[in-house]
Amino acid sequence: MKNFAQPKRALLQTTALVAAGFIVSAAPADAAEKLRIGVGGFAEQWFGYTDIQDDGNTTQDLSGFDVKSDTEIHFEGFTTLDNGLEVGINVQLEGNTNNSDQIDESYLTVRGNFGQIDIGDENSALYKTHVAPKEYGMGINSGDTVDWELNGNTSISNSGYFRAPFGGTFIEPGRANDSTKLTYYTPRVEGFRVGLSYAPDSAQDSNVLPDRNTSNLTDGVMAGIDYSRDFNGVKVAASAGYGTFLEAAGNNPEPEAYAFGLTVDYAGFQVGGSYAGFQDSGVNDGDAYVVGAAYDFGPYGVSATYLHGERDGVAGSVAPASVQADRDTFALGGRYILGPGVSLQGTLGYSEYTSDTAGVGDVEAAYAITGIKLTF
Repeated sequence: MKNFAQPKRALLQTTALVAAGFIVSAAPADAAEKLRIGVGGFAEQWFGYTDIQDDGNTTQDLSGFDVKSDTEIHFEGFTTLDNGLEVGINVQLEGNTNNSDQIDESYLTVRGNFGQIDIGDENSALYKTHVAPKEYGMGINSGDTVDWELNGNTSISNSGYFRAPFGGTFIEPGRANDSTKLTYYTPRVEGFRVGLSYAPDSAQDSNVLPDRNTSNLTDGVMAGIDYSRDFNGVKVAASAGYGTFLEAAGNNPEPEAYAFGLTVDYAGFQVGGSYAGFQDSGVNDGDAYVVGAAYDFGPYGVSATYLHGERDGVAGSVAPASVQADRDTFALGGRYILGPGVSLQGTLGYSEYTSDTAGVGDVEAAYAITGIKLTF
């Protein structure tokens, strides 16, 4: 009887050697290099004078000169794999002491012909596709000017602004900024791009499994679509977005957020507007809109912006963090480019905060700010 084991074993060995040789020979001479990290970021130093009048609080004096800083160091890098995929990382270190969030964004990116995927602590597609008017100086559409207008002891508190309509139109549902998430962006086709995000919960910098019985907000979904096109020198940009968390602990409602924006640019001029709103978000329910115009000429740029925001709060409450209030802010901004990545910027602004809640006074703030912005 013939022994078929030896030929079979020889065949397997030969096949393995051929396969190994094929894999080795298939490796290109210029294989992908290991990812290398570069350093970037920005530094902003501001100096200015503010005059604050608070009808409901006579125990403090916030008027006068102040200096404020905002600095981040970004560690970034990309490598291109042999199959053409690009893989990168972005870690952003706060340059000023921040006990609650010393590392800001921290995420990994994979991109190719299919689009782009971001994984980690980063803003959602709702935020990153949002279109809003251009601003120079200390922009009013991000909540930054609140530092020159309010503090925790003013009649109307400075809490609840960041990523909420009372602070501007760049928002996140539940104010869950930079929560750990997975986001996909399609390639841009005929000017359109779509982004979709999923966040297991609203936490950032946490690897704890979300408990859907007790965690405050879980299963967040956010989506945005933006459009950008140049029509013979006329540039049009527009966006629409929505976000919510599908589960909320206890009997709490699931917060919803939505935002829209439109800008038109021509020959250095831009005009535009944006809108954002919160529903089922507790004391932060409300909406906001921003309108603005800007003009660039050589190294100079000027902008004029108006923001109106409303926070529904809790009717009848005098607690600073939960008052029903309106906000009106006007700002003139300017920029002069001193050199690559270096600009001198300034803002003249005025804000008025009013409340319908009994016992809560109005707050007025006027300020003149100048500063240097560095990007590297």
